[in-house]
Amino acid sequence: MANTASIDNGAIRRDPRLLVTMIVLGLAGVATLALVPFETLLPPEIDAPRWMLLIQPAIITVACAALGWWAGPRTGLGAALGGGEGLRPILRAMPAIVAIAAAVALILVTYGVATQDAFAVTPKLDIPLLARLGYGGVSEEIIARWGLLTGFMALGLRLRRTPAAAFWIANSAAALLFALGHFGALFALVADPSIALMLAVLLGNLVPAMGFGWLYRQHGIESAMLAHGGAHALFAISAAAGLVPW
Repeated sequence: MANTASIDNGAIRRDPRLLVTMIVLGLAGVATLALVPFETLLPPEIDAPRWMLLIQPAIITVACAALGWWAGPRTGLGAALGGGEGLRPILRAMPAIVAIAAAVALILVTYGVATQDAFAVTPKLDIPLLARLGYGGVSEEIIARWGLLTGFMALGLRLRRTPAAAFWIANSAAALLFALGHFGALFALVADPSIALMLAVLLGNLVPAMGFGWLYRQHGIESAMLAHGGAHALFAISAAAGLVPW
């Protein structure tokens, strides 16, 4: 399990191959955003090519990949694969992955139904499933869990918090930043969102993020990625079945 790794600063080992893997995976996820027409949300006077809009998330992803790689050995958080057990750690985690993915998909469906009137008159931003899986399931997990959560937990341990307290404080902080990060898209789509809509966006992202963080601690970053991507896949199936308006 990911949370059984040593947090002894004198025994820290960092495999550069893991850093390279996280950067490659993260940038591959960012590349799927090239399928999303973000330029349609820009003011008419701003003419920016789509690729230019990917520079910022690419830089953030690389920085968070490096942060998690550096801080992971100090916290006991990390990746489950590569420990010599093959896919067995992921198979053991599968019940938890499926449960979290299903719960988050239900939250997404509920959010979609509850906010359909608020977004009925806004420009539609078509986000293909590949982008939801690639950027959402992989890059966002590298940013929010692998990078921010791990970095916050390392700081908490340095401030002499217990590992459990340091984790839950870090998980809450990373989840809050993850949720607030969706406000940019909200304000781009809705000029004057209501308090209720902002709370829906906040809670609709905060609660799933806490679940992904728990999975990360218990079973490694791969489980969080699979649950995040699985939730988007289940939501897409629900949308195709007509359970949500998009």
